[in-house]
Amino acid sequence: MDLSIIIITYNSRQHITPLLNSIKKSPDRLKKEVIVVDNASQDDSADLASKHPLKSKVIRSKTNQGFSKAVNQAIKASSGQYFLLLNPDTRLVGNCLTYLHDFALKTSPLGAVSPRLLGLNGRPQPSVFRFPTIINAIRHYFFNCQNCFGKYLPSNKTIKVDVAVMAAMLIPRSTIDTVGVLDERFFLYYEDIEFCRRLKKHRLPLYYLPQAKVKHAHGASGHFRSHLDSPLLKSAQIYHGRVYSTLLNLTLLLGQKWQKFIRHPLPKLS
Repeated sequence: MDLSIIIITYNSRQHITPLLNSIKKSPDRLKKEVIVVDNASQDDSADLASKHPLKSKVIRSKTNQGFSKAVNQAIKASSGQYFLLLNPDTRLVGNCLTYLHDFALKTSPLGAVSPRLLGLNGRPQPSVFRFPTIINAIRHYFFNCQNCFGKYLPSNKTIKVDVAVMAAMLIPRSTIDTVGVLDERFFLYYEDIEFCRRLKKHRLPLYYLPQAKVKHAHGASGHFRSHLDSPLLKSAQIYHGRVYSTLLNLTLLLGQKWQKFIRHPLPKLS
């Protein structure tokens, strides 16, 4: 099996069929399987995936176990030489699978490779970023380093990057054998950063391949009323530790206030 495509669904009925349609229409000649892990959706996401002509392997979880655990469950059930993680709110564009697979075959060493993400309107989305450190935050907010903190859009050429979002990422099985599976401490968010940090530790580069394109309905996979209601805060504390996370948040707050001040300085006294 060349490729195992892994999709984690949770109340994804609006998006899962268009995604599976795009996989079915892909002009590649790869021997591939599609594995859908449904995290106890309250809609018919799993049924739609099961009835689709692609004949995906659908694993129905009894609970919402989170992204990392579901991906690891799919990896255990897979047989592909490569894994392609796809959010349910993505759609393949053209020869995306061929570009990713061909690049992986000819690139060594390789940790992972991510395609260019596009909005449903076709506009490129920022999808890579540097590791979220206090130093990078200071460089971004106080020393005008534009791409030092937060997601950014690289130039239209293949480059190595620190982190890419896991909305779409091709990972060789050999990488998983070396660095391990996703860290199951993370229910959602920061699992991509932690995984990419292990890639760097093992000197396995992560590439951004803009030739391969995936449409992405950004934000459709999360259903949270606010930042505090989402797992983001907890995941950040797990990744950074409580003290470092607090110091980083303080740095970001001061940096944002500084940026606001230099854009709108206080009026001079006459």
